[in-house]
Amino acid sequence: MKNPFTAEAGETSLRYYGWLAVGLTFLTMATGGAVVGTFSVFYVAFLEEFGWSRGDTALGFSFSMVTFALSAGAIGALIDRWGPRAVIPCGVAVLGAGLALMSTVDSLAELYVYYGIVVALGITLIGFVPTSTVVSRWFRRRRATAMGLALSGRSFGGMLLVPFSAYLIGAYGWRGAYLILAAGIALPLLPLTAALHRPPPLPAEERSPAPGSPPEEGLWGPAFWFVFTAGLLHGVGFSIVGLHQVAHLVDAGVGAMTAASLMGALAALRTLGGMAGGWCGDRLGRTRTYFISSAAGLVGVFLLMNVNAERWLLAYLYVVFLGLGDGARGITFLSIKADLFPARSFGRILGYSQIGSGLAAAAGPWLAGYIYDVLGSYRYAFWLVVIVDVLSLATVAAAAVRGGTGVRRREAA
Repeated sequence: MKNPFTAEAGETSLRYYGWLAVGLTFLTMATGGAVVGTFSVFYVAFLEEFGWSRGDTALGFSFSMVTFALSAGAIGALIDRWGPRAVIPCGVAVLGAGLALMSTVDSLAELYVYYGIVVALGITLIGFVPTSTVVSRWFRRRRATAMGLALSGRSFGGMLLVPFSAYLIGAYGWRGAYLILAAGIALPLLPLTAALHRPPPLPAEERSPAPGSPPEEGLWGPAFWFVFTAGLLHGVGFSIVGLHQVAHLVDAGVGAMTAASLMGALAALRTLGGMAGGWCGDRLGRTRTYFISSAAGLVGVFLLMNVNAERWLLAYLYVVFLGLGDGARGITFLSIKADLFPARSFGRILGYSQIGSGLAAAAGPWLAGYIYDVLGSYRYAFWLVVIVDVLSLATVAAAAVRGGTGVRRREAA
């Protein structure tokens, strides 16, 4: 009888421990994604209470992206060496402490330190790099599907907590809301992640590579730089839209609670898009799915920039196109990376590949806020999103070509 906890048996059995790992990563991604998503709601509350400029306030989010960028490689190496049971519970504790500290913010400096460093470090310890590394090791043939399910938690958490945070702010103030989030996240997740995570095995093909298999790219190779550049471009677009969409919708005449509810719907559609993107990536090919989903996301950005009091229905269409498109694009891009790089060092490579994304995401929110402060409109900032997203298509295509038969072989597996 095959051991259900081995890589070979796991692909054919629902008893496979990897599916439990998918469930755990869904929960942690839901937590990290929700906290990132709620900043756009708290951002409006900060502007109202303190009267800070949009550019200065957005720097709090920008600093969080710098922390993510500078720590992702080291955290990926920690996951490679120590496994999820040692790393992820520490992240839950740090995140809970950071959210509690956010309830005491009275100055921009405190915002930058508590959110930009402490909260951001907690999110990075439980977030994209460690969870993607864990899931990529448990699966090969169903890798994109498994990643789609696990990482869709990021959008699912936002779907629930973005509107819930708006409610908490209205009922208890933003300080009370942060305290409630701190307790609601740390108390259940800390024991769950400490008790249930276990180190994933190396895939069978890495323990004994098949004769004649093409070599996989490593750190600092050409494929690494192609995906690094694509991530950098993604980071600019994601952060500009993610942070400023609520403020833009409110400026366009959409009520604050309605805008928050739309963000919840956007997160729900990102969840569906991630699941669908994983399924399509395993069947249609990662790069083809990536291009289709990117096109849908671009349509969403065009719709967002044209929302106004007369064309408010475009906000709903924006949510549909961007939610489904971005959800699928993120999963397929991650699966392309997992196909290109060896699992034994995937955490380290993924972490370093995210440096460009994190630094660009740090610059994007401030730049969009500055554009608004100078020009009184987000329209030019959204045009910048369109430009960088189009450029990212070329870099991902180059990475897929560089992967050659290695990527195509895995997509067919």
